[in-house]
Amino acid sequence: MSAFIPTQEQEQILRHPANAHGCILAGPGAGKSSTVVEYLLRLLGTENKSRVRLLTFTRAATNELIGKVSDQTDTKVAVPPLSTIHSFAISVLMQNPGSGGLVYPIRIADDWEKKYIVHKTLRRQLSISEPEVKKLFKEMAANWESLAPDEDKEIDPNVRRRFQGVWGEHREIYGYTHVSELPFGLRNALEHHPELAGLDYELLIVDEYQDLNACDLEVIKRISQRGCTILACGDDDQSIYGFRKAHPVGIRRFANDYAGAPVFNLTNTRRCGTRIIEWANHVIRQDTSRSAARPTILPGESAPQGEAALLAFRVHTAEANGVAQIVKKLIEVEKIQPPDILILFRGDHNGMFSTPIKEALEREGIAYADPNHVERVLGESSNRKAIALAHLLSNPTDHLAWATLLSLQVGINTDSTLDAVYARAREDGTSFTDAMRTLYAEGFPALPAPSRRAASELIDNVQEWLGRTPLPEETPEDGWGNWLIATTGTSGGFFSITEEFKEILRNLDTHFSEKNVEPSDLGRFLGQLEPVGEDLQKSRSEGVRLMSMVSSKGLTAEACVIVGVDDDIVMGHDTQNEACRLLYVAMTRAKKYVFATWARRRRGPTAHSGRGNAAQPIRHPSRFFDGGPVHSEEGTDYIARRWNNL
Repeated sequence: MSAFIPTQEQEQILRHPANAHGCILAGPGAGKSSTVVEYLLRLLGTENKSRVRLLTFTRAATNELIGKVSDQTDTKVAVPPLSTIHSFAISVLMQNPGSGGLVYPIRIADDWEKKYIVHKTLRRQLSISEPEVKKLFKEMAANWESLAPDEDKEIDPNVRRRFQGVWGEHREIYGYTHVSELPFGLRNALEHHPELAGLDYELLIVDEYQDLNACDLEVIKRISQRGCTILACGDDDQSIYGFRKAHPVGIRRFANDYAGAPVFNLTNTRRCGTRIIEWANHVIRQDTSRSAARPTILPGESAPQGEAALLAFRVHTAEANGVAQIVKKLIEVEKIQPPDILILFRGDHNGMFSTPIKEALEREGIAYADPNHVERVLGESSNRKAIALAHLLSNPTDHLAWATLLSLQVGINTDSTLDAVYARAREDGTSFTDAMRTLYAEGFPALPAPSRRAASELIDNVQEWLGRTPLPEETPEDGWGNWLIATTGTSGGFFSITEEFKEILRNLDTHFSEKNVEPSDLGRFLGQLEPVGEDLQKSRSEGVRLMSMVSSKGLTAEACVIVGVDDDIVMGHDTQNEACRLLYVAMTRAKKYVFATWARRRRGPTAHSGRGNAAQPIRHPSRFFDGGPVHSEEGTDYIARRWNNL
């Protein structure tokens, strides 16, 4: 347990009364998490212990806070529950079934299920394309998040109306909830039901407040109106979730929304080197929506000088090779461990940026963490079958799980089989599983003979396996992941999983055990497979970590290489201010080294990134660097001068 010695800024926050609203504005690495944890511990140490709940927007922020609790206390102290807003919404809605207008039991489809079950079957019902389905879901999510109509002009109004009707039926038959619907469901429950279980709190500490959208903010406001005090924590300079309708105005107007609430500033960063802070501050001052009175971050007394460079390369292949050379020198000369190096992209559609860099790293013999590793492993057929079977152990009527098994079964025409079950469910006014069982009893008369036999055989085998595989009543001592691995070994060959999947399962068990947040049942564990698995892939990799700028939020590393800072790419399709904040977030992940790279000309896939196109290949570095303390220089010359001539 490490001692916490507060600064003057932090001591002001620690003296704030727990029964009064307040707001903490803290720059990157300024000690916000440590301060919040100390505030909690002091509060819990008083005679009048408050009922406290701590919420964050991202899992990364949740994990950071859990880690800080472990660092600043011992295991005997009972800390309040920590969770994301989405997890909090699920917990309240599950305690109040029917209150939010969602499908129960609440089941969130993972990425594979969305792509191959939800989207694919909806496409056939509506006779539209995959891009159209994605646009319709995005628009619907935007409506929930903004609490206002937000229509995409590219969507045919007739298609929209058909989608709204078909989707309502579709979600009932397949029994799923869209993840963006969770806060909206909680908002509806709070509006219509004055008595809700699971909301008996005196103090709600909301971290990453700048990432909340209109719906999230209304949820927090309605909870406060039930007598709960709100302590908001965040940084408007790091508001980068505009794609889910978040906006920094939410935290900027906190003192107006909660009249009389003081705003505390934490400005001294303990993370970034002086040179990095100077450059990052130059960038963030160009957010035109930012208050002129808002202080920028300052280096701590013991902050290193740090190194920052803006490096130009002739073409994108030279850029990839240059990135690999920089990483090699950071490892070999500067003695930085590979996981402490982040390679960040504005976006990476179809691996347009990561693929050439991974190839360059491989040529240098440098290990890296594949950003798509978890998605690929969870998408492999054998692993996907195991996940579906595990869902059925948790809930024998899990409709997405049955649809998954039917779609993976050899000998079945997937489209015709799923459509036949769906048509029967619609006809009978029932669920996918009930309709499947009815057709099974009838011998699937509408299907071709091979599909009839394969579907019936699958259901027989699954039901037989479920009948002889008992589900533990409590969380297994070694965790759900190890239990699933052991269950695989005793399945008699009915299903198997890959070694890579076993590693993911073990990592999840280790993580939940270390954080003391073991899921209470198998269903909740399975719901964490993809999101937490991806978080661990980013944070626990043994190699250099490649990811998007957005994904780097909440992470810290010794060095960051920000690839593709061409102006068109950095701007993307966001507003100028959103792009400015995103670049600022990427730069402030680093403690000692920031290298930003761009290419004067681009060919191939990267030429189509951002706002540029292949017809106008000449590029320029981001406008946010203009007039700043770091000037662009030739990348190959810099590397040679910086390291090769030592």
